[in-house]
Amino acid sequence: NPSEFFARTYLTQGLSVLLKGAAERLAGTGGDPIVELQTNFGGGKTHSLLALYHMVGGTKFQDLPILEQLMEGITINDKVNRAVIVGTSRGPMDSAENKDNLNIMTTWGDMAYQLGGIEGYEMLREQDEKGIAPGSDLLGKIFARFSPCLILIDEWVAYLRQIYKLENLPSGSFDVNLSFVQSLTEAVKVSPRTLLVATLPASQIEVGGEGGQ
Repeated sequence: NPSEFFARTYLTQGLSVLLKGAAERLAGTGGDPIVELQTNFGGGKTHSLLALYHMVGGTKFQDLPILEQLMEGITINDKVNRAVIVGTSRGPMDSAENKDNLNIMTTWGDMAYQLGGIEGYEMLREQDEKGIAPGSDLLGKIFARFSPCLILIDEWVAYLRQIYKLENLPSGSFDVNLSFVQSLTEAVKVSPRTLLVATLPASQIEVGGEGGQ
């Protein structure tokens, strides 16, 4: 519930900058296309992601008193399509849950489905089924079709380090997933009203071994 969430949220300077920049990006009036959240355990990464998620959940800024003044002059006219990927919630052998009973195995397939439903998934179904990363041009077409787009990725490193030095996985190899990271960031940079926010571990303990590094 966005109203209840923000009623219990204190807007620190960092969170205020994050939310305002995100709103500007999704409105097409400025803001950074890619944001890396890097804090230690308990540093507020999840709360920041939740704030972004609820900020564009359909409740107008003027109906969220804590945001009304912060977002003065910023208007997001269209529904924001949101994709949330949590690296610890699904393993590389697990199909992503969806209401259309699609056998989605890759991060890019899951993202496309969340942003555009079956239509979005069909735009890169072949890449998902073959475990091949889509190029930035194709991702750009998806973002153009379904923007404004908010993509939240948490615990990405925890997911990727599981597939280090493993081959023939339905989720794609480690190298293929790194190619997706690169094509995704390149596509987001040149796609208006598209924002990617990803969390990165701040300590060596969180990073893990060689694969995580």
